[in-house]
Amino acid sequence: MVDAVIYMRPENYSASAARCLDYCSARRYNVVGLIPGDWAAAMRMLHEGKASVVVVSSAEHMEPQPGVEIAPKPSSRRRAGARSVANAARGRWSTGTTTTAEPAAARHYRY
Repeated sequence: MVDAVIYMRPENYSASAARCLDYCSARRYNVVGLIPGDWAAAMRMLHEGKASVVVVSSAEHMEPQPGVEIAPKPSSRRRAGARSVANAARGRWSTGTTTTAEPAAARHYRY
């Protein structure tokens, strides 16, 4: 199992910690520490073997080095058309008129 220490800057602690914890969870890393604002301590844990990797939330938080991984920002893109499909289905079943997409059996059970 990979032991990870998470480094984050104190000014955006909660967002960075959440992103890094999600990243570690997805990769099944064992989180052994959260270090806010002390880059030297995070690197010391890496070099002493207390952690196998240092996870950061942004590339600007550190110098590129082996053993340092960047947790990507979560994608805010939705599936294409997911909202319009849900709205179309809601509108189709709530109106009193029959549409061509409505199954014949559904007309029988309308109240």
